[in-house]
Amino acid sequence: MGGAVRDELLGRPIVDVDVVCRDPAAAARAYAKRSGGFPFALSEQHSSWRVVLDGRRTVDFTPVHGSIESDLARRDFTVNAIAIPVDGGEHVDPSGGREDLQLRLLRAVSETIFEDDPLRLLRAVRLEEELGFRLAPLTEELVRKQSQPSSVCSRRSAARSTSGLTPPTRRAIA
Repeated sequence: MGGAVRDELLGRPIVDVDVVCRDPAAAARAYAKRSGGFPFALSEQHSSWRVVLDGRRTVDFTPVHGSIESDLARRDFTVNAIAIPVDGGEHVDPSGGREDLQLRLLRAVSETIFEDDPLRLLRAVRLEEELGFRLAPLTEELVRKQSQPSSVCSRRSAARSTSGLTPPTRRAIA
């Protein structure tokens, strides 16, 4: 699910894989044993595990919350809310991510994605540049709304957070 499926559909190299399953710890240990990777608890709070392969590639195992569709509805952008069943079958794409890939469009899965996790603001800009996509109009509006600094301290933090970005990108989130 997520970026790995997106990258596969775009013909890009896959570096990070996300697996949703009932028992992440057992799945990670079993996968590490088969692949020769190193498993460790990524987040005990969220019961997430990671297996590191060859020092560069990773496979993350997280618990399923309800159905795969409900898990995908909690993702950030539609292009990252696509899953492939491990046992084969059709893509699971409840938000229209495959169509947005064809349109080269970053669309928020929900209107609360930036409230739920403000770091997604920076991710939106990074993905826009990295993939050469454009933000969907409503998503761009959400980015602008959520990225407005409300104090001098926030402005300083925003300036530091965007200092490594190119000027057009800094203007897009300002």
